[in-house]
Formats: sequence, structure tokens, C-alpha cells
Amino acid sequence: MVRLLFIACSFVLPIQLHANNIYHSNDEYGRSVFSDKPAANRSNKVINIEIKNAYDWHNPKLKLRTSKPFKKKKKSRKKKKAYTFAQLQSKCSKARYRYQNYRGARSNSDWGSYKAKINSYAEKRDYWCSRVLKRK
Repeated sequence: MVRLLFIACSFVLPIQLHANNIYHSNDEYGRSVFSDKPAANRSNKVINIEIKNAYDWHNPKLKLRTSKPFKKKKKSRKKKKAYTFAQLQSKCSKARYRYQNYRGARSNSDWGSYKAKINSYAEKRDYWCSRVLKRK
């Protein structure tokens, strides 16, 4: 059964790959019409289409395009501003106060935005209070 199907396909396949003629004609308004069948009451021109590949794949001078390697940019470290111990304490207490007393926006009851704001206040509190403890 498989052999019979293979033989039948081998006869049908070349017929489908064969391109028919393409006919070009103009309609009554002067527009171009392309068709696989000739128009009955108009003059037709048969168009031969030649498919050519102009790109030479076997040219040894052509090189593959390669991208440049990725280079990491060096992060510039900013120097921390030197604060006095009293200034660090005031920044720590201010950050701790904001974290403890944040109630959320009046118009916004979204838990996600509230949690994000609390997390940002917690990070600032941790940063300033750790600098107080280190006295840096």
C-alpha cells in the first residue's frame, strides 16, 4: 500500500511543480490583469518568468557577519557624603518615623502600592540606621 502511494505521488508531484503560463492583458479601464487563463475577448501576452538567484553562495571572499563581544560597563562608585554623627542619627530617626507611621494614600487602597511604599521606607530605614551603627 505504501509503495502504491509513493508511486502515485511520484507521478503527481512533477505535474504540480510545473508552472503554467502567465497571461497579461488590460481590462476596459486600462488596468493590468494577470491570469493563468487567457482572456477571451482581449489581447493577451504570455509572460515568461525566469527565477534566478543573483547571490553567489560559493564566494569564498564573503565572511559571516559577527557581532562584537559584549563588554560590561564599569560602574562608577560615588563617594558617600561624610555626615556627622548627629546628622546620621537625625536621618535614621526620620526614616524610622516614616516607616512606622505610613498609613497609605487616601485615594489608593491598593495593597501592592502600599507594600511597595513600605518596602522602600524599610530599605531607607535600614540604610541610614546601619550607617549610624557603623558610625560612617
